[in-house]
Amino acid sequence: MFSFFPKSRTVRLEPEKKKPTGFVTLSYLTAPFLGAPDSAARGHTNWQECRVIAEAWRERGFCVEVVDRKDRRYAPPATADAVVDLGVNLERWAGGFAGGCRKILHATGAHWLTQNTAELLRLENLKKRRGVSLFPRRQNIPNRGIESADVACVLGNDFTIGSFLFAGRPVHRIPISSAYEFAWKAERDREACRRRFLWIGSLGMVHKGLDLVLEAFAARPHLHLTVCGRPEKEPDFWDAYRHELKELPNIHFEGWMDMGSPRFEEIRRTHGAVVYPSCSEGGGGAVIHCMHGGLVPLVTCAASVDTGNFGLAIAEGTVEEVGTALDSCAAWTPAELEARSRATWEHARGNHSLAAFRGNYTRFLDQLLR
Repeated sequence: MFSFFPKSRTVRLEPEKKKPTGFVTLSYLTAPFLGAPDSAARGHTNWQECRVIAEAWRERGFCVEVVDRKDRRYAPPATADAVVDLGVNLERWAGGFAGGCRKILHATGAHWLTQNTAELLRLENLKKRRGVSLFPRRQNIPNRGIESADVACVLGNDFTIGSFLFAGRPVHRIPISSAYEFAWKAERDREACRRRFLWIGSLGMVHKGLDLVLEAFAARPHLHLTVCGRPEKEPDFWDAYRHELKELPNIHFEGWMDMGSPRFEEIRRTHGAVVYPSCSEGGGGAVIHCMHGGLVPLVTCAASVDTGNFGLAIAEGTVEEVGTALDSCAAWTPAELEARSRATWEHARGNHSLAAFRGNYTRFLDQLLR
């Protein structure tokens, strides 16, 4: 059961036992608890993961007060037993507790300095390469969240973890879940699939490497790219890459894509790989969704997605290295692509489901409470 307090804009989840074990503030999202349809999240994993975190604490007897992460007016009670935050609020709250409060950073991305620097470097390289100066889109607010925390959880892999290790805090990996899970689709034209690639992403075209991908495909007319995103929402990027997006016959601009739609079902049936040379991620959610569809990941290390023995690591965030990965993938036999696709799908189902996220988070929480 939960209660909503509009004056303070918080949601309170009470435990089933009459006397709570303690009190926890979760600074993340309130919308998932207020009756809005899951479709409002538009395929993002944060709604379902926020619910899992809150429920895990509640099941252990804690009263959980959920506040939106952007709320700068809220302050937890001084007697709180634990606070969970994405970073900015944790620093603000750190000195306001009577003692014994566990401060947990729930890191949905890399450290702000890692992310901000990486995006600016990509923009600088683009300026040198194409003679255009574009605005950054993914700059995070500087904060001392990790320094203020006792422990951190991250959704990504060693790249994301490594960005926080400087602070000397324990960092636990809880792999990101997926908003979509698909049945295995064996009926594909693998010969055609190995020459068809997908890029899909949200805000920050240069941050997520679309510029590199477009330039690599412009030089490879025998390979085909489908672009799913909203580059037109970034006018400077759109002006710089209008030719590639609208005029090249081997690049097909789809716009925003509902990954639960029949159109995406068709894409995963006709494409072999997703290419995503991002400069900084906290778990590469869009790629994980595609992996559930059997699309083999071609990703940079900074995309924070495991490639195992099925995907390909793009060595550097350059047009040349993206092209090298594309050429390698296109050279696979249909049988090799089939094997890698199946291994990709199995990895995603085994490591990036909501059930896996729930199990990993509850194990982390039980260890913390012990």
